[in-house]
Amino acid sequence: MAPPVVRIVSSSSNATSSASKLDDQLPKSEHVHKRFFIGPMPQKALPTPEELKKQIKQKHVFTRIGSSDSTEEELTQIIKIHARSFFLRQGGREEDWGENEEQSTREEMFRRWKESEWGVALRRLRGQSEAKSKKHAPTNNWIGGSFEIGNIAGINIMDEAESLSKVSTRTSQLSAPMIPLDSVLEPLGFPGPGSLATGQQTFVTAPSKPADSPQLETQTSADSSPNSQNRGLSPPEGDHRNSRAASPSSSTALLRPSLSRQHDSDPSRTRSEPARRPIMKLPSFSRGGDSSHTMKKSVHYSLSPVESSPSLPPASPSAVLERTGTDVSGTSAGAMSISALDEQQIDWGKTVIRDRMFVRIYSTEMVDVFPTFDESVHRVTRDLKYEGWGEFLVVWRKDCIELYENYTIPGKEWVTGHKHLSFIIPLKSTRTRLSLYSFVDLTFCLTCSPTSRRFNPVKARWTIHSAKEGSNIFIFKLKSRSRAFDWIWQLWRHRGGILPPVVEIRNPRLDIKLKIDIPNVDSVQMYRIFSKENLVALSVQSLRAVPDWKYVIERQLTEGDVLQLCWRQGSYLDWIWLNDDVEERPRDWVVLCGLALRQTSIPVHLELRVAQHHSEFIHRKDGARLIEPPSIEGYVDRIKSSTHVKQALYLVSHDGNLFILQPSHAHPPTPLGATLQSVDDDYAHTLRKSEVLRGIQQLLNATGVVDLRSILVVRRAVHPTMQMTHDIREEDVEKLLDAEAPETAVSQDDLEDVGGEEGISRSEDKRDLRMKRSFELLLKNGHILRFETYSCTVTHEWVERLRALVKYWRIKHRNDAKEEMELAQGYRAPVTPHIYAEVDRTNYAEPPVDPSSTLPALGSLFNWCVLEGCKPIVKSGKVFMRKGLRGQYRLVDLVLVPERLIHFRISPTSVMHSSVRKKIDLVDAYICSGYFGAQVLPAGQFNPTQNNVPRRYQDGLETDDAEEDRLFVIWYRKELGATKETDGAANTPVTSMDVPGVSESKIPPLSVKRKFAIFRTRSKLERDAWCWALNSTIEKVVRTRTERERKMRESGRLMNF
Repeated sequence: MAPPVVRIVSSSSNATSSASKLDDQLPKSEHVHKRFFIGPMPQKALPTPEELKKQIKQKHVFTRIGSSDSTEEELTQIIKIHARSFFLRQGGREEDWGENEEQSTREEMFRRWKESEWGVALRRLRGQSEAKSKKHAPTNNWIGGSFEIGNIAGINIMDEAESLSKVSTRTSQLSAPMIPLDSVLEPLGFPGPGSLATGQQTFVTAPSKPADSPQLETQTSADSSPNSQNRGLSPPEGDHRNSRAASPSSSTALLRPSLSRQHDSDPSRTRSEPARRPIMKLPSFSRGGDSSHTMKKSVHYSLSPVESSPSLPPASPSAVLERTGTDVSGTSAGAMSISALDEQQIDWGKTVIRDRMFVRIYSTEMVDVFPTFDESVHRVTRDLKYEGWGEFLVVWRKDCIELYENYTIPGKEWVTGHKHLSFIIPLKSTRTRLSLYSFVDLTFCLTCSPTSRRFNPVKARWTIHSAKEGSNIFIFKLKSRSRAFDWIWQLWRHRGGILPPVVEIRNPRLDIKLKIDIPNVDSVQMYRIFSKENLVALSVQSLRAVPDWKYVIERQLTEGDVLQLCWRQGSYLDWIWLNDDVEERPRDWVVLCGLALRQTSIPVHLELRVAQHHSEFIHRKDGARLIEPPSIEGYVDRIKSSTHVKQALYLVSHDGNLFILQPSHAHPPTPLGATLQSVDDDYAHTLRKSEVLRGIQQLLNATGVVDLRSILVVRRAVHPTMQMTHDIREEDVEKLLDAEAPETAVSQDDLEDVGGEEGISRSEDKRDLRMKRSFELLLKNGHILRFETYSCTVTHEWVERLRALVKYWRIKHRNDAKEEMELAQGYRAPVTPHIYAEVDRTNYAEPPVDPSSTLPALGSLFNWCVLEGCKPIVKSGKVFMRKGLRGQYRLVDLVLVPERLIHFRISPTSVMHSSVRKKIDLVDAYICSGYFGAQVLPAGQFNPTQNNVPRRYQDGLETDDAEEDRLFVIWYRKELGATKETDGAANTPVTSMDVPGVSESKIPPLSVKRKFAIFRTRSKLERDAWCWALNSTIEKVVRTRTERERKMRESGRLMNF
């Protein structure tokens, strides 16, 4: 039954509360970064009417401005939505807004659009004959000018949608918990000198005895509306520490006793609970007795801290161990022995769960392997015999884990009717152990005794026998990280995993932890209590008692930020962001499944952090903020240094890189008013998503890239004849890096240039005009890149915006390196100790490494832009890539986009880094890292005992991490549609709808040929960030192909025992 609904009054007068439910789904991301298109656009770049009709058929609903009425109607709808924001930005007051003001504001916005450069150009086009196709227009006909993408009449509709989205989330995270629990707040870290005498300080969020509280009220039958379910019970304001002054630690009671049985049996209340469909069918794992004696459990929360009664002696250990059935109910054992799924029973002969996995197998002569076999144990374990690895079909049925693979003899699977059964892992055996191998890859390990199967002709059945000597070690890696969590959780519960009596939630910003007692309830109620939304709301309710809450956390929440839960091990964060499984069924254990990871050598903590996005500013040395400049893109002509021949190109900036594209594959933006998306309630979000997809297409079609850090100077051309090299030193430029560069004004000669061929024909000195239209990029390697634009004013805009971008990204990369070194001190000492220049200053030893340090800045490295797809680039950076298994490592520029990994070759003498034609397809790809990934290397290529040499890089990063901690491997298929169907799966092709250009493919067989891509980063933190980004991207790939993944799991027949 559901616990009673109560009302909670905030103990803080400054904090607002809301009864709204937290959204079960991912918060819709409206994290928008501004982007400008520079210069005019070729008229032929605008879509033709035939192209628009084709796009409509492909469900890309655009509307061509074919007539003035239809165009102005769509513009009017957009202007009507944003008229109020325009009015307030112009200095209007909220109380003055009315019908007259709305009408005048809409007229003013429409007038501004008509008088804008693009408004005039588009109206001129509409005046021409519509029968004239643009295909017959001159190829050198240019239209419009520079504009901000998504901007109309001075209002960026995507930016406005972001502001409205933040407003809608201001109160959602300040709401009371749906199901309050007993909780205790304790400070993190070591106790201070003052706390040694007085005991550990505890923050109490509510009185322990609510009998005297007038705010406690019972829900009546009149409050049975859906809205009343979100009501809470609030503690009274004031000091609550008097109720338990003698106790150094107090438990918080936030619920009254449960309602009567008559109220629980209300039919309307029963029907209001939705049926929760399980992720998989599992048998009941309860330790209860006969089912005839079982009955509905009533939920009861104690209103006082759990204490031993002085009148009753404690039960003897033998009596406790003899408890069975209903005798366990009401005890801590009953609370911690909940099954993964109590409400469903299945035939034990059926398949529980099956998946394709990447498995590595070892054997040893030892009988008892370590209780937990993880990466650190594997590194020091000797005499392990490698048995093989590959992709297996892993099936859990009949209390065993079965590993299947393809037969080596063609046609044998058709003869036998099933795949080849390679290994069997008995789950009932006491020698079978489950452990987490690597938290970064979420690989898990099963160790068991060797098994063999024999056919009994008398009973006409197969029997499984376990050997008494030796052990087998299986390391499993799944594509989907959430699916791996489900496997670990269900196996851990089936193996008798016991939940801890207390769940701790840490908050790094406040340096405090929240302890929540696990109540004695059934499994269904347990999942509801420990849902992500309820725990976040409970934490917000409890943390209000902390004095710094208002100034540290609440200020961010009022600005639209969101609190999220995550599991952390060392310096690796794993956000809890998926409430459903890969088959879109609810994962009720989305939070509790992390408790199965706590048997590792490095502890795993549950933390509550602010979901940070990509930072929009950095701090300079003087502490001043430097806002990230808008990204830019546009058409230019490159002047080749050797032949001085023009080459038409398209430049676009993304994440500190300047990408070069051919104009035929430029995918330029469309200004509002030329082609409009369908105007609905969610059109701004649709426009932002289309911009992300447009950026992905640009990155996939890029032919080269220039790192903005490699640019020393951006200047206008000073010589009519292009020079090939320069002699400017980098040291001279570094002195001006933090200085404010004065903006140069546009000269009168620049304004007189009308642009294009018409401006050249009017000019008396055509050579000098072409020089004024050109700008140059002076690179660190001494080379010069020269580009010519449409006009002098366009050149001036390119120079100013590129200078701002170069300055910002050079400082940002240095700040990121400094922040990374500070984060690395959480698991190792600094490479270079701090030595102060003052002679009379005492130099103290560096503090010891604290693996449990809070590391609040870790959220910026594992930011939510990766999960929510705010930008076209998921992650980018320079890494070392190995050519094959035995080649040398070479520095490459790696760019991760949804479903693809692009790498650009870096040559010290080239002016730009050229792209590699073959991209790494992440469909059906596996990511492994660390010692597990190092096993891919040939014998003699990896030495774990090799000393680590400290390294210092150009941006100031210092690191001495081991090679295996900087290594990750991608196991991928060469081509998506190049494999033949030999696995008995369906022939239905599957095509990605999110990323255009993905070819159709059939279900690949288990024996499909794969390739390895081996990468090495500069530090362990960089490796962790890359693995997290890659695993998150593959998770999305799996979830966008639900039907295909289901067919892959179900393909292949099993052996009939």
